[in-house]
Amino acid sequence: MSTLENTTTVIVHEAINEEYEWVQFNKQLRLIRSVKDDMYQMQSILTACFAPDTKHADDWFKNQSTQELLSEAQRDRLPSGSPKTHENSEISLDRLLSVLHKTHENRKNLPINLRGWYVHRLLVNAVAMWASPRYAWHVYRLLDEIHRQERGEMEKKLQAKDEVIESKDKSIQKRIPRSVPKGKEKSYKYMIYTEELEKEEDRDMVMLHLVRRNNKSFYDLAKIYKSDRNWFYRENLPISMTPNEQIKEIVKNTLPQTHYDIKGCTILTFKEDLTLLKEKITEYFDNFKEEE
Repeated sequence: MSTLENTTTVIVHEAINEEYEWVQFNKQLRLIRSVKDDMYQMQSILTACFAPDTKHADDWFKNQSTQELLSEAQRDRLPSGSPKTHENSEISLDRLLSVLHKTHENRKNLPINLRGWYVHRLLVNAVAMWASPRYAWHVYRLLDEIHRQERGEMEKKLQAKDEVIESKDKSIQKRIPRSVPKGKEKSYKYMIYTEELEKEEDRDMVMLHLVRRNNKSFYDLAKIYKSDRNWFYRENLPISMTPNEQIKEIVKNTLPQTHYDIKGCTILTFKEDLTLLKEKITEYFDNFKEEE
């Protein structure tokens, strides 16, 4: 007796004669195996699976799914350019025997305990799953475990790649020059200027424009800066300070919803609300500076 083990199958050999032996297949089935061609007796598969007496080896070959499986197996085994195995799916058992002798064979001239249908090793699971729902479930669990292990290995590989990429990104970032020259971090100006509305019925309202510019691009607002339209102004702001969204939140949190309308970088509100808004906005800028 000898043992051969790999990742999926443990086979324990126990000789019957020079050509046949008992083997343990997939740690579940004790089967009769033909040594010379690695074929397995179907009756031993049915017995090992505790198949009901109503299931016979011949029944398996009569299934349409079995014929399709054998056809696929033969197509996989035939060299490129070989003739077709059959012209249509309605083929007889004798025709299957003559064409697919490499995948299965009915061996009649053997001792009674060895005779009968034999199938190739690759078809053992197909027969066993047909014979036994319990064995089919066992195979599904094996496949799921293989999938889980492969997925885990793939995730580890992807994680390792991500770590390498992240490490390279950090290395590259260290070599990239600062986008803001040292000493020039605080070079931004911020202005909120007003625009009067033309319609007489809107005279009690005002449009506020929110503008953030760096020092070099502020020249086009110079006239407004010097006029009474300059409602709020701050300079030497850090590049990290982007006030527009915070200003909009201040408006929403300070005024009733019917007292304002926000579109993009403009805010339409009542003049009577300007004093309160200015207090809140000034407080925001002062607190930001303190944090800096």
